[in-house]
Amino acid sequence: MIRAGYDMRHITVNLMREDLPRASLVLAELESFAPDERPLLESELPEIPGTTFRARIRRAWGHLDRLVALLGELPKDDPDTPVLVLRRHQLIEMDQWLDAAWQQCAPCEEKLHQLEDESRELHNLEKSLEDFADLDVDLSRLQGEHKHVDMRLGSVPADNLARLRDVLALSGHLVLNVSGDGETVRILVAGRHEDAAILDSVLHAAAFQPLVIPASFNDNPEALRTEMQARREKLDSDSTELRGQLANWMSSNRRELLRARQMLEAAEPYVSLRGAAHARGPLAALQGWVPAGRLATLEARLRGSLSLPFVLQSRAPRADERHLVPVPAKNHGLLRPFATLVQQYGVPRFGEFDPTILFAITFVAMFGMMFGDVGHGAVILVLGFLLRRRLGAFTQLFALAGASSMVFGLLYGSVFGVEHWIQPLWIAPMSDPIYMLSVALIWGVGFLTLGSVIAIANRLLSGDQAGALFGPGGLISLILYLALLGGLVNVAQGSDFPLLATVLILLTLAVLVVAEWRSAEGSVGERIFTTLIETFEIVNGYVASSLSFLRVAAFSLNHVALSLAVFTLADSMGTVGHWITLVLGNVFIIVLEGTIVTIQTLRLEYYEGFSRYFYGDGTPFRPLRVGRSLTR
Repeated sequence: MIRAGYDMRHITVNLMREDLPRASLVLAELESFAPDERPLLESELPEIPGTTFRARIRRAWGHLDRLVALLGELPKDDPDTPVLVLRRHQLIEMDQWLDAAWQQCAPCEEKLHQLEDESRELHNLEKSLEDFADLDVDLSRLQGEHKHVDMRLGSVPADNLARLRDVLALSGHLVLNVSGDGETVRILVAGRHEDAAILDSVLHAAAFQPLVIPASFNDNPEALRTEMQARREKLDSDSTELRGQLANWMSSNRRELLRARQMLEAAEPYVSLRGAAHARGPLAALQGWVPAGRLATLEARLRGSLSLPFVLQSRAPRADERHLVPVPAKNHGLLRPFATLVQQYGVPRFGEFDPTILFAITFVAMFGMMFGDVGHGAVILVLGFLLRRRLGAFTQLFALAGASSMVFGLLYGSVFGVEHWIQPLWIAPMSDPIYMLSVALIWGVGFLTLGSVIAIANRLLSGDQAGALFGPGGLISLILYLALLGGLVNVAQGSDFPLLATVLILLTLAVLVVAEWRSAEGSVGERIFTTLIETFEIVNGYVASSLSFLRVAAFSLNHVALSLAVFTLADSMGTVGHWITLVLGNVFIIVLEGTIVTIQTLRLEYYEGFSRYFYGDGTPFRPLRVGRSLTR
């Protein structure tokens, strides 16, 4: 059950609309208030006051983000920033100030972008100029088409140059310039326009890569380099001057920017209330959930912070809203990975049995039963330790599963699947499979019975008396199941079916039939059909679930059989193959069978356990907090 310290109360705070932003900030600072957005206040107070401010605050955050990106990050805390007293008119003034501030700084941002674009373009030109550094010629003469001469400027691998010279000489082309001494050299080739096709073919075979001369290159490379250096210095000077102006603006307005951020963060709770706050004219109210232990502190903080009168009302949760009551997260410590697996199925309702501890115990026990082996369990335990950084909290699951496997390995006398290396403390599974199946069935009966008892308690706490008595897993179906089970056990032992069991079965069946008939709808024929199907489903559900637990024994036998197959295969090979087969076979068993056993254990927990007694439709406790959340 939820501990007493986590007893929740539904509160309604009636106050003046002007105090609503400040009240939301106080609630957020305590981190103990979860808003309730149900329209409980809508008839008396139809307005949602934070609606108009959502767009305003989103816009203000946008201005502040752009200013921070332009001017630099603001410090996280500033002791010189005055204590904030949040008021609606302050939010409006702050939004207007940020808008004006951005209008002042936006031209500087545009100019900076322009300078960055020019700098990037200049950098590309400087890189291009490196390709022509060794040419002492006016580059404008090499641009475009020439009337009589076909000129090609580009690069080829140095290893291809000698062969290319010979071929070009045979085709009547000249290599006018060669520069560079690395793996690639630059060349300038000239020939007649009439031989362009021949030149294309030759250059392609030599892996020639053409170089494009930018239109702005209208002088020799050295002169262009001097010109670009002057442009670079001018860009750097303009950028430094512009950033100096922004730094001065930042220095003058730093305090106001910090206050704007503080106000925006403080306003987040106000707009995050959404439907939990309603208003009409000057009156307002907000509603939500608070842990009972924090109620007095919350009321005291409101009295010390609000300037106008208010009224705080609280009540215990009603039975019909237990699934809506937010449940605070628990620190499960070593059981954290099991809590995570429980949450994959659902969140416990307020007041519902938290199955984490039971889940952890039964999961570890069933894993060990199905995968009982001292050697393989030790490997899982060591792997969990070695991979603890990657596994995180799931290291505990590996450790407990490996330890359980080792414990049951001692009970079974199994070490890497071998059952004759050590004496079993209990029984070797392959020595008596029928006994192992009987044990698994008894485990299943106990598991299902405990689940039904928890289901009955949960339904009674939720006010579902009919479900606790007549529903699947309810008291009547549990009595029917135990009576049928007791009778079958007597028959299996050679006795007659007990009269008491017969009477209980007939009475409980009659009660279930009547209950299903009363809840069914439709014509007489439809009600008869529905009643028979639903009653059969209840009885069949228990029988099928009981048989599902036979897999606990089946996998313990399967583990021994797989290990035996690995040893048999290894014995048929030579010395090297023998050990390779043993190692790979055991890796195969640990990975494949370990994965399958984990899946089967989760299946039994989820479908034979949680589906019987766990609602799993609870609401996690997400308290109102100070800080940015709206625009994330």
